[in-house]
Amino acid sequence: MPTEALTADRAPALVCRVHTEPDGDDHTIPYVLRFAVTAPRTVTVGEEFTVLLAPAPLTFSPKLSSGVRDAVLRFHAPTAARDVRYALEGGDGAPYAEPLPGGGLALRSPGPFAPGVPFALPALRWTLRADGSGAVETGLAGSGLTDPAWSYRWFRSRDARHGTVVGYPDPVGTLSRTVPVR
Repeated sequence: MPTEALTADRAPALVCRVHTEPDGDDHTIPYVLRFAVTAPRTVTVGEEFTVLLAPAPLTFSPKLSSGVRDAVLRFHAPTAARDVRYALEGGDGAPYAEPLPGGGLALRSPGPFAPGVPFALPALRWTLRADGSGAVETGLAGSGLTDPAWSYRWFRSRDARHGTVVGYPDPVGTLSRTVPVR
């Protein structure tokens, strides 16, 4: 039986690249995504349990963009567990999830999202089964700018600029850790 679930705030740091068109400018910025994470500390090997990964609401500055579209948040396949099922809760911009090649999930919110107005990406309720091979960890996918954990498209009407932001966790973006016991 899982121990009582604990909720903690997590704020993995990301390295993000901002690409701007039509001038082709690229620059790197630090970024932080915030999550409320609920997961049990321990579970029995072979037992199903649930992890809730709830991103904090985001607000983009009207000084930097006129709007944002196609927000994507990627989670790696949980370690030492089998993915039983998942569900999305809430979220703005018609969110949906799709499996990633090799495991894990991509949460997509097409938007559009207006600047200066808070919006929420969906929470991921992930039901897992501990396989006993080690600690069960969930977290952000992504190992670099060509394999991002976080991405979106932006546009700015006043000067006809648009572009993308892509980012990956640095260091690793672990969000939860549950230890299986026998």
